[in-house]
Amino acid sequence: MSAAREKATTPATGQTETRFWLQLLSLHGELFAALNAAMIAELGLSLAKFDALAQLARYPDGLTLGRLTQNLKVSGGNVSGLVQRLAADELISREMSNEDRRSFIVRLTPKGEAVFRKAAGVHNRHLRQRLEDVPTHELEAALSILRSISSKVRSEQKNQNRRT
Repeated sequence: MSAAREKATTPATGQTETRFWLQLLSLHGELFAALNAAMIAELGLSLAKFDALAQLARYPDGLTLGRLTQNLKVSGGNVSGLVQRLAADELISREMSNEDRRSFIVRLTPKGEAVFRKAAGVHNRHLRQRLEDVPTHELEAALSILRSISSKVRSEQKNQNRRT
């Protein structure tokens, strides 16, 4: 292959990373939209509410609003509104922290636990349906690669934080 032709077929610096990013966003958008629509249609529960319930299901003793915000990787304002809506739906309870009176602990209510279990089944079923044509070994390979990339990105971020 000539040098000119090889250069023409080699992506320019940053193009591969940009294509990776756009593909990741596209896949996320497609799956998110489908799951959100299914959850709302079947349970009247948005994916944002489901994600909050899933986090709280992992922590039966509850989470502070700050920790819930960190775990969901969204802004505090988003979580405050979400928590208000979940409390109004009687899916979670809020109480003042015994250790820090400025902080609230949120927990699933029994109703919240039941809704989460039902929603988890809907979530799993729809993900299986959306990904049924992808062989398990491909999903496992993609998961391994994404974990590796995530680890490298986190490591690079830690290195950058140390330098600044």
